Amino acid sequence: MYDLIGDVHGHADELRALLAYLDYRPDAAGVPRHPAGRRVIFLGDYIDRGPKIRETLQLVRGMVAGGAALAILGNHEYNALAFWQPDPDGGYLRPHKPVNILQHVRTIEEFRSKELFAEWQEYLAWFLTLPLALELPGLRAVHACWDGRQLAYLRQELPGLRLTRDFLLRASRPDSPEFTAAEIVLKGREDRLPGGITFADKDGHRRSRMRLRWWQNPATAPSYADYYLEDLPELRGQPVDFAHLDPSYYQEDTPVFFGHYWLRGTPQILQPQAVCLDYSVARGGQLVGYRWDGEQVLSADKLVWVA
Repeated sequence: MYDLIGDVHGHADELRALLAYLDYRPDAAGVPRHPAGRRVIFLGDYIDRGPKIRETLQLVRGMVAGGAALAILGNHEYNALAFWQPDPDGGYLRPHKPVNILQHVRTIEEFRSKELFAEWQEYLAWFLTLPLALELPGLRAVHACWDGRQLAYLRQELPGLRLTRDFLLRASRPDSPEFTAAEIVLKGREDRLPGGITFADKDGHRRSRMRLRWWQNPATAPSYADYYLEDLPELRGQPVDFAHLDPSYYQEDTPVFFGHYWLRGTPQILQPQAVCLDYSVARGGQLVGYRWDGEQVLSADKLVWVA
């Protein structure tokens, strides 16, 4: 069985505490293992924002290499690959503009020295080995959004759902199907806000598009505030206009685990077959895990966390 863990963002101390709480203990080589043979599934976003990014990578990569864990790619690892890959048209696939540098600066600072930068190149190569999603008997894991159509396309393009340098290049072009698929799976579905509304995201940048609760039937949302991720006062009581909205949502029996969304408060099950395990550890929240024992209806009793 598996223990799934949400976005770590360089918070190695909290990760070690959560692993200990889940009964993982270091073996002779220092790799945390469970005495009953359980394994961790990490849901991506190991880097950026936090104080111990290198230590986090050492821990996660060591557990994967030692067979004690599986790991998938998060949007921050994806962004890092694009940030450091030269664009044949000049610059880099992810432009080195202030907003992108600011998001990545903690990682840059940790690997600034010549010796550590060589190690960072090894981690970038390792990111290419991590799948964009996992489908195992009885469960699914993805960083941001389980979109069946986009994942089917990605499976055609990427053996084992693992990125290639060529795919990264194609996905850096916003009008490409590769861009759309990577954006949805790693960053979530979005919709343009009605009435020209904008909001400031967690980094203070103005946005006119907002992430959707893709795991929820939009027909059950009485207003935009109940279907978008941010609770903006302007959206409260405003009925959802389905004329321009993709009505699809996750309604399959297989439980899906994901992170990415910076939720707050007490961790909870979003739907009987859907749970987000990102509760903003990088902003004073909790690092959250779920003990999965094969159940197809998820239970709040299986959620565990450390602050």
